Amino acid sequence: MPPPPSYAEISAAAHRRFEALCAIRGRLRSTHRQALDGTAHALRPGSMDPAIPARHLLYLDLSRREPLAAIAVGDLDTATHVTFQLSGTGIRARNALWGSVREAGQLYLEQRKVGIAAPAVVAWLGYPAPNLVSALLNNAARRGLERLREDLGTFLQVRPDGPHLAIEAHSYAATLAAQALATDSACSVSADALAMIGSAGIPRHLAGAPGRINVPHQHLYAAIAPGDHLARWGRMLSGRRLLPSQEFSVGANPGLGLHAVSGHNTSQFLAGDPYSPRGYRDPETLSLRNIALITTGSPPLA
Repeated sequence: MPPPPSYAEISAAAHRRFEALCAIRGRLRSTHRQALDGTAHALRPGSMDPAIPARHLLYLDLSRREPLAAIAVGDLDTATHVTFQLSGTGIRARNALWGSVREAGQLYLEQRKVGIAAPAVVAWLGYPAPNLVSALLNNAARRGLERLREDLGTFLQVRPDGPHLAIEAHSYAATLAAQALATDSACSVSADALAMIGSAGIPRHLAGAPGRINVPHQHLYAAIAPGDHLARWGRMLSGRRLLPSQEFSVGANPGLGLHAVSGHNTSQFLAGDPYSPRGYRDPETLSLRNIALITTGSPPLA
């Protein structure tokens, strides 16, 4: 069998397909145009913090009604630490691609701050995320399992040298991530670390048996911010449970100038407002610092 293509080749092919789609933009349905425009904005130089390096399109899939996408920040062919960042309820390629890629870039920068010279973060929107009502069911997670396992499997094939692989999952994405990493499937994949923020819970059969998750137990982490009522109600109404794991702090660390987070959102800080609340992935939070540490194999701060 020929060797798998490099990520540089995968991205080059994805960019060619993207340019072909741009040429027929006017003939696409509105949801596809929205995803196409979001992709263009996320890839455009100068569209976000200039410290965030160039972004690389892995795919923009318009083969179904709900567009799917994955974009990498950093060089997946040479990175020593790779994180797949998964988002939850309502976060889709057609409505939140630029913001998701910006959050991946913020985690990339934070991983650099904690001493990782060559990280890479994938903003993964490869499944049709549910709305608030359908998030009470596991159907969306089951529909996303094949694509997530396929993308993680591709990574393991392209990078057989074994860089550190982590998954960070917010809200309903924790439901998806845990099932993708479950050992009870012939297609199961493994990761070196899993960080869950604002988890909507995972199915009971897995929550009661954390050993069935293909992640070292000491590297299973979770955090629920004060005021994160959506996560709590999501678990209660769905009947799902939290996966037994180590808790990490998303409070404040004044000594390091890091702020606390509150509520369910990943990003809610308003520049220029010193009293603005902060989300799980906002810069200058203990939450983001700890996510960067966990996803690169270090213990979080208290």
